[in-house]
Amino acid sequence: MSRPVQKKVTLQINGTQKYPEGHEDQQEVITGGMFYERNGVFYVVYKDCASESTGIEGSTTFLSVKEGLVGLNRKGAVNNTQEFKKDVLNRSIYATCFGKIWLSVMPHLVECDLTVSGGRISLEYDLFVDDKLVSYNRLLLNIKEDIPQ
Repeated sequence: MSRPVQKKVTLQINGTQKYPEGHEDQQEVITGGMFYERNGVFYVVYKDCASESTGIEGSTTFLSVKEGLVGLNRKGAVNNTQEFKKDVLNRSIYATCFGKIWLSVMPHLVECDLTVSGGRISLEYDLFVDDKLVSYNRLLLNIKEDIPQ
């Protein structure tokens, strides 16, 4: 069985959080990563950028994408596994050096438009900590294959 060809990609990650109190935060991160497809599943791997605001610097994020389902696995400074499937509540433990918290996501939108050259992943979901609504989130990942110069 041949190994999938891993491609270097540039990821543009845009995130928006709307809080119940009414204010909103936005982030944009551009980083490099690897992208490949195997048996109908797309995989994205990237190191989280050093940022005090995210608290996840020193972690590696692994995404797996198949029809209607996005899996997220983060390892390193934080450890967390989540699944995003429309209208399906997913509970997980978010482990940091400061302790563990219960995280839940309730996705309202899970759209993936990927080819072997890249594409986009769009998620909209409610985020809960210890079963309390924290924010409504939008996450857009644009994945572009790096073209050698």
